[in-house]
Amino acid sequence: RLAQRTVALQLVLYRRHAGDLVMARDLSSILLNAQSQELTVRNAAEHQLCQWESQSLPQLMVALADELSEEGRNEHSRQLAGLHLKNLLFARDAHISAEKKRKWYTDVDANSRSHVKIACLKVLRSANPQAAHAGALVVAKIGALELQEKQWPELLGQLLKNMTTKDVGNSNLTKTSTLEALGYLCEDLEEEAVDQTETNQILTAIVDGMREDGAITVRVAAARALLSSLVFTRHNFDNETERTMIMQVLCTATKSPDEQLRIIAFESLARVAALYYEKLPQYIEALFTLTLTAIQQDKDEQVSMMAVEFWSSLCEEELEILEETNSVDQSRTLSHRQCARYVCAAASHIVPVLLQSTLVKQDEYADEDTWNLSAAGAICLGLVAQAAGDAIVPDVLAFVENNILHAEWRRREASIMAFGQLLDGPKPELLTDPVQTAMPVLVRTLKDNHTLVKDTAAWTLGRICELHAQRIPQGYLQPLVESLGGALQDSARVASQSCFALHNLAQAFERAPRSRETNALSPFFRPLLTQLLAATERRDWQDHNLRGQAYEAVNILIQNHAHDMRPVVLEVMQVVLQRLHSTFSTVVVSQDDKEERYQLQSLLCSVMQVITRAVDKDIEPFCDHIVALLLQVLNNEHAIASEEAFMALGAIASTIEQAFDKYMGDFFPFLIKGLRNYADWQVCSASVGTAGDVCRALESRILPYCDEIVRCLLEDLQNPTLNRQVKPAVLSCFGDIALAVSGNFVKYLPSTLQMLEQAAAMKISPDDEDLVEYITVLREGILEAYIGVVQGLHDGGGSPFIKPHLGNIFQFLEVVVNENGDDPSLIKNSVGLIGDLATLLVQHAEEVSVYFRQNFVVEVIQEALRQDNLRDIALWTQTKRDTLLS
Repeated sequence: RLAQRTVALQLVLYRRHAGDLVMARDLSSILLNAQSQELTVRNAAEHQLCQWESQSLPQLMVALADELSEEGRNEHSRQLAGLHLKNLLFARDAHISAEKKRKWYTDVDANSRSHVKIACLKVLRSANPQAAHAGALVVAKIGALELQEKQWPELLGQLLKNMTTKDVGNSNLTKTSTLEALGYLCEDLEEEAVDQTETNQILTAIVDGMREDGAITVRVAAARALLSSLVFTRHNFDNETERTMIMQVLCTATKSPDEQLRIIAFESLARVAALYYEKLPQYIEALFTLTLTAIQQDKDEQVSMMAVEFWSSLCEEELEILEETNSVDQSRTLSHRQCARYVCAAASHIVPVLLQSTLVKQDEYADEDTWNLSAAGAICLGLVAQAAGDAIVPDVLAFVENNILHAEWRRREASIMAFGQLLDGPKPELLTDPVQTAMPVLVRTLKDNHTLVKDTAAWTLGRICELHAQRIPQGYLQPLVESLGGALQDSARVASQSCFALHNLAQAFERAPRSRETNALSPFFRPLLTQLLAATERRDWQDHNLRGQAYEAVNILIQNHAHDMRPVVLEVMQVVLQRLHSTFSTVVVSQDDKEERYQLQSLLCSVMQVITRAVDKDIEPFCDHIVALLLQVLNNEHAIASEEAFMALGAIASTIEQAFDKYMGDFFPFLIKGLRNYADWQVCSASVGTAGDVCRALESRILPYCDEIVRCLLEDLQNPTLNRQVKPAVLSCFGDIALAVSGNFVKYLPSTLQMLEQAAAMKISPDDEDLVEYITVLREGILEAYIGVVQGLHDGGGSPFIKPHLGNIFQFLEVVVNENGDDPSLIKNSVGLIGDLATLLVQHAEEVSVYFRQNFVVEVIQEALRQDNLRDIALWTQTKRDTLLS
């Protein structure tokens, strides 16, 4: 038996060895075949690589590393081996990347990992630039994995040695690839993954590579690495000597004869402005001179753009500090950052440079989304307007006045762009006269003979409608609307901007009372809708998102219509329903045709949602037809169209309330399918929102469907693959169900409260802005769920069921009050929940009063009483609390 096992083991080892030999022998050709234009060849090669990955991952990685590092191998296959090895280590999707990291440590043995690392470090010294570059990518990916786990301690020492060694044939290429590896490594590493000693090692290697006497390829690679490493250098920037050394290296690089080096140097200075604003005082004068000189005089547009970017970054940082200071003033605490107002001080110099040296550098053949010097200058001017405010008004208005009627189209367009960028920042009253003076000229300019001038004029009119609608001259509404309507017949680019302007004009009527019989837009309502609907069917509707922009404008017009235009809205509804119906019979030849159909269905469903909410009960006679079409859209199972269809059905349920019960039999299977659509999380999120709408509409009639809905919602919360953005809405939906079914919710209470308590336990990490924002939204969902549950239990006499959970609920409330005290919505719901709990538990006052006597409860109610928008709910809660405590 022992002999049999020995023979079997030898056979396994022989087969594995033979497999390794086959892999090593065939790998080069397989990699090349995986790039073949011939489909069958490519598919076979890709299948073989996948098979090796799943069955022999360590051997595949070793073979790839050997293919990459061996100098005699095919140049192209070496590069492909490096890229494939990198892709085995990393993916853009966080879940897939985590799985690859797990496999690196669990499926790949230590000897294989060591072999791969040694081979990849070796290739950094290759004489082949493509192989060395691929090696740099792989070294960085492995380094990012291992340094995070405090592994591969010798990596940085090896890279540093490459920067100083003289014993290789092409030391400049070795230095370049090493610096590339350091740069990629810094891009991938988390800030806390490297300690200060390691940061100093990285910085030493990079700064050495940027020496003026070095080869330009090395200096460019070093500059890129420095740009990536800046986020790790806070300690170095705290040290004046080290900070000054870094700044001198960058400032010197801005004057290099090499354009690429100058570009990266200015980009790095922009990054410094964002990361280390408080360290700028001793360098700002030199930076001022360098950037303005580059904007005006550098022959390379990319260099000038990066010099402009420095000022844009500075503006954004100062605006952020001013916003923080404003928030701090409101909360009566001390701000830890001070704004030096560099932009305001430099405005009289920077604004003329932007106007004369960037805005007039338009490329008339560039697409509207092209990022060039003119676009960079325009964005920067808008940021300067916000940061410096009133200070820039005279310079900009003088430029506008001198150029708006200029014979040269570039001057006309630049002056209109400058005026549009000025509109957000200075005091509104300071712009009243300029807006009123400019309006007639801008309206006439919609008929300019140059497309770019008309495009910018329409955009600027849209900005006026958005920011200064009340300053449009009395009686000038008619020529404005008629001219924008006429511009809808112009090129797609101009027509799209006209839609933007009409959208903003209609938005200005948002606060007008809906019950008012008429408003100033009513005389133009029908012709505008007719023109906009016609624009959606132009032959060039795909250009510049014209169809989407036109339907958006339609939506806002309908949303803010006055009562006398209700018949027109209902007429438009019939047009929309007819168009939606016709989409199901359009001829579909290609995948593009199919996508176009679904996109159109999405837009039409969006319009139906808006119409439903706008006309309220007037929608009821048409609901059978509408619901039938929306269910047909859902039946296609296309993500974007389904998302809008769900929201439209939610609007119908909210409007017709219990009459929606007649559609539940047909709709319910689609709802359940949507709640379980983990792959298309936006569809899942929309279906959760619709489930809440339906529960609020049907109230107790939702009971027959509750078990399945609750089961789906719990599965959503437990599913790790579902995008986390869905989960706050899921929690909130439990509140909607509880309110709808009242005491019948008791059967779902244990699992619901368990989920709420688990969600409430999530902690904020101040360094992760995305997580902070997510937890804020999550807490909103938790509060809404608790409010719904408590109010539902009150209606159903369920106070005994909530008492055991009071400790967790009040602990959560205290965390919200302490960590989100500046969020009015969270505070309002927290105060409201305290009042709801006091109402529910008033019969159990003796047992629960300790919770209501806590200091944070008193403080949050007192704080809410001081805020006008929270006073009513705070007074109500105070009354309920006093009643319980008395």
